[in-house]
Amino acid sequence: MIATIMAAVLALQSEELAEAAKKTSALESYGFKNEAKASTKAKNQPGPIEGHYQKDQPISLKSGSAEGFKKAGLVVYKDGDEWKKLEKPQKGEKKQQPAATVFATVKLPHEEIENFEKNFEKVEKAAEKDKDCSVWSGTLTPSAARSLVSTGSKAEGKSQASYTGSAKVWINDKGLIVRYEISAHMKGETKKGPVESDITRTVEITEGGASVEIPEGAKKILDGQS
Repeated sequence: MIATIMAAVLALQSEELAEAAKKTSALESYGFKNEAKASTKAKNQPGPIEGHYQKDQPISLKSGSAEGFKKAGLVVYKDGDEWKKLEKPQKGEKKQQPAATVFATVKLPHEEIENFEKNFEKVEKAAEKDKDCSVWSGTLTPSAARSLVSTGSKAEGKSQASYTGSAKVWINDKGLIVRYEISAHMKGETKKGPVESDITRTVEITEGGASVEIPEGAKKILDGQS
């Protein structure tokens, strides 16, 4: 009897999380901050990426001194006073890439949050709130742990790594997800030997915000005029 009641409670909690994910993924305008940290001593780990999404508009992005816009797979960035299209490096090319390269693989929260409840093997709601937010946490499926922290790089693919992890989700009193945090462990093998890393990724979401304003130079490239 107790097991049946607990199962029913967990199902209702999962429904609450699913409703919040659905509501948040439908936002037409929001600001976000995406920050990832890894325990491996990789060179030039990217800093936080801040952005603003507005439906049917290019996404405004900033990271440190880099700023740019993304429309579908096209990224434009500011180089001094000039706006340029971010080009993929040619095979074998070793020249230094601009800091805006991180914009090419940025994950948009409203896309990632859709059906977020399905990422969990098990999820539970905390008994107490955190800063007026309800908090859900649980163990991720291996595929979810991988997709939520992976950058999709060739190095990751070659390592044939396995992933485990957990996630926490904060939901405000309006029923919107305002923060989620992924903690994952990656273990793989490369030609140089075994590799392991602990990865933490945090995303914060702010509803609304100012309209996205696109400079003329950036707009021309995004519209395919140059």
